[in-house]
Amino acid sequence: MITQCSAQIDKITAKNDRTLSVTIGTQEMNSLDSSNLFGLFEKQIWVAFAETPLTKEDLTIPEVQVEKGRKTPSQRLRDRMFVYFKESKKEGRFDDWYERALEEIGNKYLEKLI
Repeated sequence: MITQCSAQIDKITAKNDRTLSVTIGTQEMNSLDSSNLFGLFEKQIWVAFAETPLTKEDLTIPEVQVEKGRKTPSQRLRDRMFVYFKESKKEGRFDDWYERALEEIGNKYLEKLI
């Protein structure tokens, strides 16, 4: 599914981990496109920016092959972390805890390089 709309970049912020946070404001959207966009909330997505509407030919869409009925290693890890989160009765939202936990894991690997 590709959802496309006219938008304006409102803010770009550089983060400590060398990534960027981009805030955009959309133009008016029909209910189907709005619904599709809400369906992508908190999901990992691919984004393309251009000053004109894009066609499929303009995009290089990476292929992700998952065997039917089989989860990727990252999906299995997320599921296991969710079980840990629930069983240890952590406070707050899982997605917030998950993001912090992954950052800690990544930093531990980086510290091993120093």
